Amino acid sequence: MSQGSRLALAILATTLLVAPVAALHPALSHLSAAGFARLSLELTHPMTLGFLALALVSILPAAGFALAIGRGIRGMAYVRTLTRNSLPVREGALRYRILPADTISVFTAGIFRPVTFVTAGAERALGERELRAALLHEAAHRRRRDVFWRLLLQAVGQALAFVPWVRRLVDQEALRSECAADEYAVRGGASRLALFEAIVAASAAPSNPLAVGLTSADVEFRLMRLVDPALPLPGRPTRAFAALTAAVAVPAVAAHAVTLAASVCTGQLLM
Repeated sequence: MSQGSRLALAILATTLLVAPVAALHPALSHLSAAGFARLSLELTHPMTLGFLALALVSILPAAGFALAIGRGIRGMAYVRTLTRNSLPVREGALRYRILPADTISVFTAGIFRPVTFVTAGAERALGERELRAALLHEAAHRRRRDVFWRLLLQAVGQALAFVPWVRRLVDQEALRSECAADEYAVRGGASRLALFEAIVAASAAPSNPLAVGLTSADVEFRLMRLVDPALPLPGRPTRAFAALTAAVAVPAVAAHAVTLAASVCTGQLLM
């Protein structure tokens, strides 16, 4: 994920959380000004109902986003369990932890201090070149903080799941992230063939939201791209994130626009 895409994603995530507050503000201000004595009457007023409807439109995506982030935070216990049940290993500049499992899996987990885990089955099944290629791939995820950004991306995808093309956007950006890690591994000295074989040998990606694995995104496309590096990647999502940010902000902007219009009209009537 490029710096521009990360910035656009961060702005979108912030807007998702701030928009409900901004949309609710005109409704709360209106009810406060009316006073509690008129509360039951004001709650049936068309303008108040309109304000509340706009606020609800903002709250639903924010709730989906918050739930996804909450699941990710709860997943920190999963990372702590993995760390307790694994042993540290260092191969030159590459560090990882061995998990006592027979599956063939290599993945990175953790938001703030990401750690690469390798199952004992993977260490036995992968040759030295393949294991090093897999570790270089995971080193890219640690260096780029991809676990954090992938969690944010998935949370946005859940928040805006009602938008038909958002799921595709999330999948494409996850694919770009994995392809960037593949290229990092190749630049770090891994052969394309060794990385190809490591990906083929690896099991399914971990399902925990705080983990990204060697097989976390469109494996078939990545294998084809290792064979043919000229294969084009999906377009950058920066503009799509900006468009979604504008759409998320619409209810709050509309609520404040109605408030402003009402105040102007009332002021003109009093003149």
